[in-house]
Amino acid sequence: MRFLAKIFLRGLAAILPLALTGYLGYAAVVAGETLLRKLVLLFLDETSYWPGMGFLTSLLLVLLAGLLMYSFVVRRLHRYLVAWLERIPVVKSIYGMIVDVVRLFASAEDRPFRKVVMVEQQAGVEQIGFLTKEDFADMPEVGAGKVAVYLPMSYQLGGFTVVVPRARVRVLSMSVEQALRFCVTAGVAQKPES
Repeated sequence: MRFLAKIFLRGLAAILPLALTGYLGYAAVVAGETLLRKLVLLFLDETSYWPGMGFLTSLLLVLLAGLLMYSFVVRRLHRYLVAWLERIPVVKSIYGMIVDVVRLFASAEDRPFRKVVMVEQQAGVEQIGFLTKEDFADMPEVGAGKVAVYLPMSYQLGGFTVVVPRARVRVLSMSVEQALRFCVTAGVAQKPES
């Protein structure tokens, strides 16, 4: 029985990540298709519509939004809208959380985490984190020579930020993706076998 359980768990470990990734991809396609099908049908009749046009329209709208964000006027309107959303009590918390999660996967210049560091917590104990603030010139009460480091918690989306002397932090050559995978999985993440 123990042997069968071992085989089952091994199969589950192989299939579950693929199945969940496939399901999330499928859900994104279905959501785009469902939400924008009616918009496409405003311009086309039912006979000209083919499955996938709604999802394709969602991709084009996202690209258009990205392109429009290069415009000064659109960026200013976006700032006003965001400032308005951030004044609504519950909405600002939800919006802020979504923005933070999206920024983790955004382009390299928009990511909040750019440098992976090792923080010495106490003698002989170190923790991997992400440098979030390299100096506190704008906050002199914090003190000179200090940095802020975000320390993610394993198996959660949460974490905490510590302010430590710069001397207790060293930059690692690890990529942000590798470090996130390592931290979130408590160090048990493995490189895919080639």
